Amino acid sequence: TNLLRSVHYQAALVLLLVSKKSMSRIYWMNIADRTMPYVGVIEHTNYVPPSEYQGRHLIYVSNYLEQDDPRFSMKAGELFDLYLPHLKRINPAFDASWIEKKIVLRARAGQPVITCNYSERIPDHRTPIEGLYLANTLQIYPEDRGTNYSVRLGQTISGIVDEDLRSG
Repeated sequence: TNLLRSVHYQAALVLLLVSKKSMSRIYWMNIADRTMPYVGVIEHTNYVPPSEYQGRHLIYVSNYLEQDDPRFSMKAGELFDLYLPHLKRINPAFDASWIEKKIVLRARAGQPVITCNYSERIPDHRTPIEGLYLANTLQIYPEDRGTNYSVRLGQTISGIVDEDLRSG
């Protein structure tokens, strides 16, 4: 448990915009410009069609930041006001009137911060409590987070549980 407590996490912050119009034809944009107040813009409906969402477009504006960053506690409208001029840098035609709904999503432990020699500190899947197993993003290293790695981790855990059940 000391190992788990020692890991520093960045918080995840997502502003979900429900829009009448598409912002871009691009599904996933990583933003490396440090003058932008977010790190990604994902237009989900460039992957799953808007027809699945009553013709609406879903745009996720994502960020990883420290938990004490003022943006982490902002309301959806405040975040949108902060992001709007920067979203217009991506699409100058983008307009606030397109947005029907703004939803903010937060996770304090969104992304573990990987430090030097981290591979030596990866916690085991078996815990000291019999029948309790650990599977989380701490154990995906050296890969980054991703659904495919979570699925693989689930398969690994199911194999360990099966092995433990068979060995009695």
